[in-house]
Amino acid sequence: MGVKHTEGDKSNAICPHCHQVVATTLRRRDVPFSDGSGLVRDLLVAVCDKCDMVVAIPAQSTPAIQEARR
Repeated sequence: MGVKHTEGDKSNAICPHCHQVVATTLRRRDVPFSDGSGLVRDLLVAVCDKCDMVVAIPAQSTPAIQEARR
């Protein structure tokens, strides 16, 4: 089993908005599906510390996404 991440954990990721590698913080957010068909509430995601945009979704959040799709 992989590492269990928790809210407040720090990491780095490429931010598509800032166009650079940025520091990120795991936070809980409501995240819409890319096709606009719904929303996943209270999802653990990596948020850019510079622009506050969602930049990554940890693997442990996948079950919550699948459940929201149903």
